[in-house]
Amino acid sequence: MLRQWLASKMPSQATLQSNRLLAPFARYLYTPNLWHWNRHSAAGAVAAGLFACWLPIPMHTLIAIAVAVLLRGYLPLAIALVWINNPLTIVPMFYFAYHLGAKLLQLPVLTLNRSLEHDVTAIAFPLLTGALLLGITSGLLGWLCIRIGWRWKVQLAWRARRKQRQRKQ
Repeated sequence: MLRQWLASKMPSQATLQSNRLLAPFARYLYTPNLWHWNRHSAAGAVAAGLFACWLPIPMHTLIAIAVAVLLRGYLPLAIALVWINNPLTIVPMFYFAYHLGAKLLQLPVLTLNRSLEHDVTAIAFPLLTGALLLGITSGLLGWLCIRIGWRWKVQLAWRARRKQRQRKQ
């Protein structure tokens, strides 16, 4: 069901190939394995999308695409997962990342003052530290959950087929 929904929302491969802006990246983006759903590509896409959504920098989608290409992940899923980080969730996510980074670096948690320039430089390092840690952790956990869940689903299907064959005999 998720696969059909993603396929309906994504542009076709022919549309992407006709785009002039994507021509320099054709060698990477048009690899057929990046557009097929299997356990390896789904796990790589989940890892790429969850990693990129935590980064407190612009262009999350491009970062997710780059990481998905490196991991040979399913591009539509990686792009969709980046949008976990949206205007409603970005503040709590980055607040949590900042607090985690400040705690790990043993820095005091700052409150925002009127001089935003000073505050931005003071919170940047703890925020990046916490965000990278959370991005790597959630990417690895997402990858592991997809691999284990996919394997579990396949084993359930095998057992069901075995029981069905035994009933027929």
